[in-house]
Amino acid sequence: MDQPDADPEMLKDDLRNLRIINRYFGGLSALRNALVPIAMKTKPGEVATILDLATGSGDQPVSLAKAFRRLGKRVQITAVDRNEIMLNVARQYASGFHEIQFERRNILDLPYASQSYDVVSCSLAIHHLSRHDGVKLLREMNRISRLGFVVNDLSRSYIGAATAWVYTRLTTANPMTRYDSVASVQRAFTKDELAEMAEEAGVQPVRIFTAPLFRLLAVKEK
Repeated sequence: MDQPDADPEMLKDDLRNLRIINRYFGGLSALRNALVPIAMKTKPGEVATILDLATGSGDQPVSLAKAFRRLGKRVQITAVDRNEIMLNVARQYASGFHEIQFERRNILDLPYASQSYDVVSCSLAIHHLSRHDGVKLLREMNRISRLGFVVNDLSRSYIGAATAWVYTRLTTANPMTRYDSVASVQRAFTKDELAEMAEEAGVQPVRIFTAPLFRLLAVKEK
């Protein structure tokens, strides 16, 4: 799915599959549980600002927007991705959510000023990066955020990869979903590796912990 010449229709179907996985395998709830308390530290009546990196099909910012609506908290979410096909899918999926705006950006070359957003989030992207670039991303998320950041990713494990293999073979014929789901778990960082990266990035203290169904989170609160 990261390739620029990926088949557009296959990619759209893959994104639909990933929305289902995020919903039922804890990805959306993991992000909400980690990010919402940080954003709620803004003053009453103040608009909380969130930058969502590598937004994919937009299900993460939509989930956050729904949560803040339920809480009666105003929020403005900027969701970025480098893939125009993904952004088009995300804009359609987020139709009706005026809180969300989309921009085409490379997450390793962000133009935003220091502390220009209250919270920065990044879901299911850091495992696509090298360790060096992952450290750079953590450093940038810390620089751009005022209150903190959340990395919501996968935790590398044999059982996680096996579960991904079984689940995708039972639920989809899409070769992109079948390959990427397993490969993503295999490429993911471990808890210790992510802690070392946070130390190298100079963003400690950071809470790094696992969540149900093979999730790994790094949460920074300033």
